[in-house]
Amino acid sequence: MRKLFALLLIAATASANEISYRSLQSGSSNGGTPIYDHGIHGEGQIVAVLDTGVDYDSCYFAEADRSAPPINTGTPAGGYGWTNIDTNRRKVIAYDFLYSCAQFPGVSGCDDPTKPAAYDNQGHGTHAAATILGDKGTPLAHDFGDAIALGAKLIVQDAGYSGGDNCSQRPGMGCPTNLTPILDQAYKQGARIHSNSWGDRQGTPPQFNPPTANYSTSARDVDAFVYAHPDMLVVFNVGNFGTNATPPPSTLSAPGCAKNTLQVGGTRTETLDDNTITNYSLNGPSRDGRIKPDLVAPAFVLAGDTDNDNKTNNCNFSFQGGTSWASPSVAGAAALARQYYVDGYYPSGIPTPSDRFTPSAALLKATMIAAARRVPYRWTEAGSVDTAPVPSYDQGFGFPVLDDALYFPGDRAKLRVLDVASDDGLAAGASSTLRFNVHAGAPLKVTLVWTDPAGTPRAASDSTPELVNDLDLRVVAPNGSASFGNEVLHRGQPDRLNNVEVVSIATPVEGTYTITISAAKLGFGARQGYALVVTGDVTPAPTRNRVARH
Repeated sequence: MRKLFALLLIAATASANEISYRSLQSGSSNGGTPIYDHGIHGEGQIVAVLDTGVDYDSCYFAEADRSAPPINTGTPAGGYGWTNIDTNRRKVIAYDFLYSCAQFPGVSGCDDPTKPAAYDNQGHGTHAAATILGDKGTPLAHDFGDAIALGAKLIVQDAGYSGGDNCSQRPGMGCPTNLTPILDQAYKQGARIHSNSWGDRQGTPPQFNPPTANYSTSARDVDAFVYAHPDMLVVFNVGNFGTNATPPPSTLSAPGCAKNTLQVGGTRTETLDDNTITNYSLNGPSRDGRIKPDLVAPAFVLAGDTDNDNKTNNCNFSFQGGTSWASPSVAGAAALARQYYVDGYYPSGIPTPSDRFTPSAALLKATMIAAARRVPYRWTEAGSVDTAPVPSYDQGFGFPVLDDALYFPGDRAKLRVLDVASDDGLAAGASSTLRFNVHAGAPLKVTLVWTDPAGTPRAASDSTPELVNDLDLRVVAPNGSASFGNEVLHRGQPDRLNNVEVVSIATPVEGTYTITISAAKLGFGARQGYALVVTGDVTPAPTRNRVARH
């Protein structure tokens, strides 16, 4: 990817760093920062980035004393190391070499931590990490090029870069790609958000087109890991189309199209507008017809960058385009949403110690989707065109605006959530019903997400449905009319493919709405947990099934 360094582009991009952190909070490139204004910058959150590494001496990551981060390598017999961590550091609390010469002795291109060039030999990982949580200058104050999750800390999973293998181009992941021990390493080190900006070629040589949108072995591995670790949110990008033509359907990459990921396409043309999907952002659905991507986010991003030397104390930054920056943008926004719950902002909007809880990945995903607005335009070879109603296969549920979901005192729209663990979830054939008094004048949105058990890996053209446990969302209005989740795609019928279901009513009538979540089928396990997010001018109606956290 061609880098456009900011020194050459100051005139064109002087406001670029002012866009993402504003638009992801307030929905406007020149809007406010309502999440920051309530003391949320990502404090206490740990994000792992699996990529080509990070130039840790960059001013966006460096410690005041310029010290090196704790290093983890591994051994041929013992696998990845993980125990060397320092959570007191400002940014990089662990630097994990997945392709170290200690673990792969004698292998060409292995990383030697004693050599400065080992720390991101390509640049991609530095820009991705800086997009999430880069913070130079005054801590927690926005400086030029800073990211959205200023207060978050970083685990670097440096998988190297080869530029020519048949899988991820990052040899530390293995070929075939083996994600389970990598996700396990990050989880043990405290990461609960895992950001990825790469795709799996699934053994296909670079001169041939890889499979797309299929349920790969690596997708199965991600789903299985999240099902076993339900508080780990894994974020992926969709990948980029290499021409100016509109990408065909089902071109997005695996394993990002797994069920339990949050997969992200890209907004922004060269005009830096988040009201337009880029022409190169790849499209869904997945091969089995699921809604992917889940969201879209900024894909032209100014952020910190490497100078390929970890001894220079550099402050480089660059302005780059690609959906590789959309997924870290959402990972950073998700860190703010996670802090909202962990610090006890829910339900009062004020940090309250007795209200603190650890959100599931399903609740974080549901919150981000509940915050999404439809992006009205897509850029094509013919120019700008109107987009279809959401959910759709080019933007999922839209562009997340955190202030649309997270409640603070004085907001008209309220937030009500359920976060139900599997042990307390629905048995086959069971249902749970809630009633809300809804006031007119604010949109009503009901979002249901569950972490589904892993499916069965499929070849590139196999359209066998991968949904294992099927829950249904049904919302009944005061006049008795019923709406099903994602009904724009199957009018009048429940969804049988997705583990994300949304009912959105732009202009609800005054009265009591009834929300029912039911377990239509359980293919694995005795019960299925779920997360439900309700936003709008709502109050719980008198009922024994009041909204509460489980």
